[in-house]
Amino acid sequence: MKSYGIERQAMAVALIPILILAVLLETSYILSRMADLDRALKDRASLIARQLASSSEYAAFSGNRVLLQQQAEVALAQQDVTGVFILGAEGQVLASANGVTDQQIIAPDWRSGQTLREDSHSLAVYRAIVTTQLSLDDTEVSTTPNMGSSLGGVFLVLGKHRLNNEKIRMIVVNLILTAMVLLLAVLVAMRVARRITLPIMGMRTAVRDIGAGRLDTRIGEMQVIELNELAQGINEMASQLQQERALLQQRIEDATTALRSQKEQAEKANFDKTRFLAAASHDLRQPMHALGLFMGELQNRIETPEQRKIVEKVEESVTAMSGLLDSLLDISKLDAGVIVPQVQEIEISTLLRRLTEAYEPMARAKSINLRIHTTQSRVRSDPILLERILMNLLSNAIRYSQNHGTVLLACRKRGDRMRFEVRDNGPGIPVGEQENIFREFVQLENSARDRSKGLGLGLPIVQRSARLLNHPLYLCSTPGRGSVFALEVPRIPDLKDLLAQGTPIRSAPLAKTEGSFTGRHVLVVDDDELVRNGTAGLIEAWGCKVEVADSLAEVEQRFEQSQFELVICDYRLPDGTGVELAEKINGRSAHKPAFILVSGDTSPEVLKLVADKGMHLLHKPVRPAKLRSMMAFVLKSR
Repeated sequence: MKSYGIERQAMAVALIPILILAVLLETSYILSRMADLDRALKDRASLIARQLASSSEYAAFSGNRVLLQQQAEVALAQQDVTGVFILGAEGQVLASANGVTDQQIIAPDWRSGQTLREDSHSLAVYRAIVTTQLSLDDTEVSTTPNMGSSLGGVFLVLGKHRLNNEKIRMIVVNLILTAMVLLLAVLVAMRVARRITLPIMGMRTAVRDIGAGRLDTRIGEMQVIELNELAQGINEMASQLQQERALLQQRIEDATTALRSQKEQAEKANFDKTRFLAAASHDLRQPMHALGLFMGELQNRIETPEQRKIVEKVEESVTAMSGLLDSLLDISKLDAGVIVPQVQEIEISTLLRRLTEAYEPMARAKSINLRIHTTQSRVRSDPILLERILMNLLSNAIRYSQNHGTVLLACRKRGDRMRFEVRDNGPGIPVGEQENIFREFVQLENSARDRSKGLGLGLPIVQRSARLLNHPLYLCSTPGRGSVFALEVPRIPDLKDLLAQGTPIRSAPLAKTEGSFTGRHVLVVDDDELVRNGTAGLIEAWGCKVEVADSLAEVEQRFEQSQFELVICDYRLPDGTGVELAEKINGRSAHKPAFILVSGDTSPEVLKLVADKGMHLLHKPVRPAKLRSMMAFVLKSR
């Protein structure tokens, strides 16, 4: 439905009644005037005919046609008279004016008593000529006429040309007057409508400005009382809104300042936490590192089963403490932002085969049915971080599932992504706790802090790693029915992808080979005597030729000309760092040795510096197997 503005509607309300009234009045007036003109013409025609009939009585009686002709010509001289005919008693024409013969006369049928006939152009009137008789008595003269016998009649024809012109002129004049009145009414209506609509339009603009946030907009005084009251109400509303907005802005600024302060405090607390973890882990890693090295050397010297059992218990404790420190280090690295994902193509089947080999023994020990469904597709991700995420999810699923339960790792295509799902039928996670499990050291089913159930750092590492890789992580869990952790990874399109049903993988463990270190010349640099002697004793047992030093200065004095294949150096030394030592040795030696830095410092600055230099870094405590593996890797690369 088409809508109109208030100005048009106001004009329509004002003009439509006026227009209707004007049309009705003008129509009534014109019709009345036209009827009056027609009636006046008929009356005049009857009067002229009556006068002519009266004056023609004697001439008709005496048969004086000359006189009748004179009478006819006199009547023709009257206004609007176009024809005059004087008839005898038998209907013969005794006299006529305007030269019209009796065959051409269109007149009333006087013989039937009709005295009037008219059309749009003329009016014909018949008047009989009768004798007048005078009644005389003995006492007075009677003037009352008595109708006698008919002597003939008079036909009088009047033209309507002047009458019609008068009607047309009257209609035109009235239409002009009506148009002028309507024009005046339109002008008045427009003026009145504008006096109403212009203030309303001004209020509309002001309300729009207020709605757009310009609350300082005000409406001026108006001539219409009701509109002025409305404008004042709008002004009061705008003023109130302006005050409320100012108050709200002040509250927002105060809240923003408080939030900024809290954010700065939280960032400072997080930074202090990272510093504390780095410092604490450094102080803890030094003796733990030495203890691990001595344990490695001790394993080569035990002689009795009782001694081996004790060493195994001590090694379990060392392993648990090393695991805690490694997890803290991973959290510290992720929070520090020093880990840069190395995204590349990954064969899913190869990745899942390694996971199968790693976790089948753990599942078998709890009588858990571990099923891993694979595919031949490929994905794009960081292989180390992705494998660590899936390892943590699988480890948690197996650890918290009941004996004889089931754990499933499946891969499902979802458009351009691959969805990894780890399902278990364990106790499940309540909805209210599903956010808390991603916080450090939170374990819902381990209130006794049983180390066999982990440390509560696996899921925080998973969440931070997934966020770093930009891989969406989902959790769906129902208490009593188990949990599903899902990770979506970009999939590499492949026309040869097979949408095959995954089947459990049962692959034989890959054989591991260890390099031989016999005769390798190694330099150990550490300011801590326990660590220095423990490291030297361990790698000497592996067949290496070992030299030791406690500072950069001692290395420069004693081993300036020595040719080492490998340098194992602590990051922090009394007179410098391991990075500075590497730069000095590489700067003046044509035969550059391989370098392994060992540090208990997990601060973000150290991690970033070593990463920028492209050097290999091990964090204390270093287990002998990990040290041996790193030595084999760097010596092989060299």
